[in-house]
Amino acid sequence: MVSDDTIRAGWRAWGLKTKRNNLLAAALSGSTLTFISLHFFPYSVPSILAGFATGFVYANLFEYCLHRFVLHRGRGIFFETHMLHHTTLNSPEGPRYVNFSRNPWGVVGLFAANAVPFLLLEWVFRVGWTAGIFAAFALYYIAFEEIHWRSHMGGRLPKWLRPAARHHLLHHAHETGEYNVFLPLFDWLLGLPSKSGICNRRQTKLGSQSRLS
Repeated sequence: MVSDDTIRAGWRAWGLKTKRNNLLAAALSGSTLTFISLHFFPYSVPSILAGFATGFVYANLFEYCLHRFVLHRGRGIFFETHMLHHTTLNSPEGPRYVNFSRNPWGVVGLFAANAVPFLLLEWVFRVGWTAGIFAAFALYYIAFEEIHWRSHMGGRLPKWLRPAARHHLLHHAHETGEYNVFLPLFDWLLGLPSKSGICNRRQTKLGSQSRLS
């Protein structure tokens, strides 16, 4: 009979490979979109810097909204999948559900979906911000994926990032908010700590099902 430690080690190796592929997909997607912006639209150093700042704040807001209103909405395929992350963290299968996506094409789709409105706005207004926006979004995603993995699966984090990891672990411990993973900007700005009865009941149900399966 295969031990729990062996199963967890196998899923950890799989998760590390998945994370590597996701990070590569993010780097390539961000680089491609940045190149397209620099090639087809006018730009300047100030516009790139303004775009970078905008892209970083937008990525933080997108993370907050996706996590709070989609992954914790109480129903739907994205909610069901995300709850597997919550309910299996201490099980041998835990590493299987830590990454944002189990397929790098999901990361490519994420970048494409977020890029379309910015490219349309750039096409109309020609402000030269999109190169910075896409670079910031890619760097934010890479930081998110890596910090999220290390927060749960172990690995060195700089001392200044450890409070961020603790902030996210509160999300799992108490289910009272903390929807930003490593930079709680919109948790501070919009975060009214919320306890969803539906969400908590569904988590309990899913946790019981995972233990029985």
